[in-house]
Amino acid sequence: MKEKAYSALASVYEDFMDEALLEEWKAYLLTLLKTYSPGKTGLDVACGSGIFTRAEAENGYKVTGVDVSEEMLAAAQEKAIEKRLNIRFLKEDMTKLSSFEKVDFITVVNDGINYIEPKKRVKTFKNFYKCLKKGGVLLFDFSTKYKLENVIGNELFAEDSENCSYLWFNKLFSDRVEMELSVFKKRENGLYEKKEEKHTQYIMTDKEVLSELNDCSFTAFCENFLGGEAKADSQRLQIIAIKK
Repeated sequence: MKEKAYSALASVYEDFMDEALLEEWKAYLLTLLKTYSPGKTGLDVACGSGIFTRAEAENGYKVTGVDVSEEMLAAAQEKAIEKRLNIRFLKEDMTKLSSFEKVDFITVVNDGINYIEPKKRVKTFKNFYKCLKKGGVLLFDFSTKYKLENVIGNELFAEDSENCSYLWFNKLFSDRVEMELSVFKKRENGLYEKKEEKHTQYIMTDKEVLSELNDCSFTAFCENFLGGEAKADSQRLQIIAIKK
């Protein structure tokens, strides 16, 4: 039986992250916040295990982590406590985000927007807009059409660590990539427990996303991931959208 997305991954998610890339990514995100956010209050939406939520909190931001996965939120809370960080984590679907006081920024890091069905994307952006103060900024990245079609679509990936391994099968469709993930986690008795989950990421272009954001009254632009000009073969793009 396949679990909900990120149920099986929650406890081992950070084990497979590239630490050098993470540090560069955190620095990039913090630079964007310093440049564009008018203040220190924010939401980290689709926060997962809280990697970037913690980075924001450690740098003086009063941030709330939001995710739909109970398992990911439990992992995020545990890691925040380990770091002695006072972060509030809440379970909420980002497509229905509404129950918050207005904040200075919203971050959605590492493909969160790719998980939104296209028909729900504009509504989600409108909800983000309502949650922001005037002049507030929405920062998110997304995996590009080029990456989903040419790099990970119809491919198999595998990775192994000391206590966990995974197999990742992808199937490309015209509008999305469906991902089936098998996670093998080592138990105390030395045997491995297998869990499976399914993910769906939707294909989008920068032109589509910028048009939708502009229709929601944002002033929006994009750049290549980690800075620089977006290119035809960029695998990830960064969006900066400011509430007018």
